[in-house]
Amino acid sequence: MEISEKAIDVINDLIKINNDRVAGFEKAGADLQNDDNGLIAVFNKLAGESQQYVAELTDIAQQYGIEPAEGTSTSGDLHRAWIDIKATFTGHDLLAVLNECERGEDAAKAAYRDALDPENRMEFELTQVLQRQQQGINEGHDLIKSLRDQVETSDNDDEQSDKNTVASAEPAYQEQQEQFTEQPSYEGAAGEYQNQAAYTPEPESIEQEEEWEETGSGNSKLMEFFVNELKDLLWAERELVDTLPDMAEAATSVELKNAFEMHLSETETHVQRLEQVFAILGLEPESRKCEAMAGITDEGDEIISATEEGTAQRDVGLIFAGQKAEHYEIASYGGMIALAKTLGYYEIAELFVLTLGEEKTADAKLTEIAESQANYEASTESAEE
Repeated sequence: MEISEKAIDVINDLIKINNDRVAGFEKAGADLQNDDNGLIAVFNKLAGESQQYVAELTDIAQQYGIEPAEGTSTSGDLHRAWIDIKATFTGHDLLAVLNECERGEDAAKAAYRDALDPENRMEFELTQVLQRQQQGINEGHDLIKSLRDQVETSDNDDEQSDKNTVASAEPAYQEQQEQFTEQPSYEGAAGEYQNQAAYTPEPESIEQEEEWEETGSGNSKLMEFFVNELKDLLWAERELVDTLPDMAEAATSVELKNAFEMHLSETETHVQRLEQVFAILGLEPESRKCEAMAGITDEGDEIISATEEGTAQRDVGLIFAGQKAEHYEIASYGGMIALAKTLGYYEIAELFVLTLGEEKTADAKLTEIAESQANYEASTESAEE
């Protein structure tokens, strides 16, 4: 079994970065060991996830006869990693610890994003593992960010409460103090985290926090365009859910069948993400016919009808149709990420970033199949008389 040098580097980088993450959360938990706020359970859960990721990556390395990396990094081979963050923890200051945890999560998140860059051309099986791990890393990042925001809001309320109390000097001080010093609850956060219904858009990292401002554009022309494009994308993704099984059945090579089946599973997730976006916006998930995708799927049907079953020629045609769909979606999600950020919906942008990465990976896989087998095999087939 062979594996590319780039894949070896990525595997070992991510092993070290996940080890950094484990060590970082252990340090954060030690700083809060006397705090009864449920955060230690959260830290332990996230550290445990990274330990599992290390085990998975180590197993892959060993399958390919690679010596897996051990220990933590010193500076982060892909990005500044957790090990650099630990030294800056400031004792038992809850907000400071969560701030540093979020910086570490930013680093881990960026590492996976770069590792899955389509230009790296990772092996298909490795890409599947990294995409699943990336989802867990992104969810952990969002959880830490949410908890940090809760603590920051609580601290601001405490400060305002103190100011109000000094100004009024009323005897009801104790009652007001109890109201404003109520701490956020982390109960259940380690086992199950649900996004808040009242969503406040936020930037992707602490460093970007002051660079972006929310825009009150809920009734703007841009927002109207954004929602209409969401409806198009929802229709397009649902259409692909119906079409991909037919393309997989029609494919000749096992590799192409597997690629379509794999992307079917991803596309079902894309539909769920779009429905989540509608929920964030407080809208019902409504679709409208996407003429572009309708044309692409019709072309796929024509290719199946016009080519002979069991030929590489059919595979080449199916790859063409599949890549046209991917390129349409890549362009659409790229534009929607920019619009979501302009409108201030950073959570939505993050969802679209996940989908965009999966679309690019699927496109790269189709290119690999075409260049490694389908195109050549089709060139050796005799034309029908």
